[in-house]
Amino acid sequence: MDTYSRKRSAPKEPFDSEPAAKEKFNYISSRVRISVEGFSHGRLTDEIKSELINHFKSCGDLISVEVPTDPILESRAFVNYHGHLAKERALQLNGSDIGNWKALVKFAPREEDLDYQVSLRYHRSLYSDLANDERFWYGIAVLGYDTSLPEDQVKSILTEHFSSCGVITHVFVCTPDECTNIYFSKKEDEASAMDLNGSKVGGFKITTMLLATAISNPRLAPGDEPTVGYSIPAPFLEFAREINKKRDDYMTEWRVKERRERVKARREQARREQAFKAS
Repeated sequence: MDTYSRKRSAPKEPFDSEPAAKEKFNYISSRVRISVEGFSHGRLTDEIKSELINHFKSCGDLISVEVPTDPILESRAFVNYHGHLAKERALQLNGSDIGNWKALVKFAPREEDLDYQVSLRYHRSLYSDLANDERFWYGIAVLGYDTSLPEDQVKSILTEHFSSCGVITHVFVCTPDECTNIYFSKKEDEASAMDLNGSKVGGFKITTMLLATAISNPRLAPGDEPTVGYSIPAPFLEFAREINKKRDDYMTEWRVKERRERVKARREQARREQAFKAS
């Protein structure tokens, strides 16, 4: 049996003889943890934390609020309460508006931590692979072109326009933002592309801007606070949906395997118990 499903052992001394110990035990055992998702990426941790405190403090005895330093990697914040009544009150806020975002509120018991940690480690590994992919180290954002054109045509026209700058490794057209990210194999190529700021593409004057990448704008180390000017690296945002899909698929397989292992362990335990009784 793993540590997450092991039952609490009984105290050696009766609580009646130790009132303080009993009070401490009751306080700890009545703690409730709620997870909250939905906050925007790239915002300061203190801002998110302040919003969560103000929004959830009326639900009960608030102990603490834990907010991840890198929301794109750790999508959940945790609100910790003392008292089981806080659970129902907090869950009623699911779907409520917090500023300009909606809160996805769930009960998050400690027993789920193994599942979450496995998911988080795999999620981090995918972003680490992306951060170390040299194809996305140098890049620019291009704005001002004819946004009425189809995505494939925009990609073709801009690829041709910037091909003289060097080897283009990837082009991403973000239609909602009316912007296209173009990545190069070398820093010098990136600089050459920036020199085309103000040039014309199909009669439209374009604007070029440097992209935040894993090289120009490194990820925060665990525990670090975002600073003014910090932005999530552009490739992280571009591939977020794809990475989340990979994580979900991986976790589906992991959970199936984990259940099989638990069933196998229970059967083995039952077999041993029967063998012991038979002896």
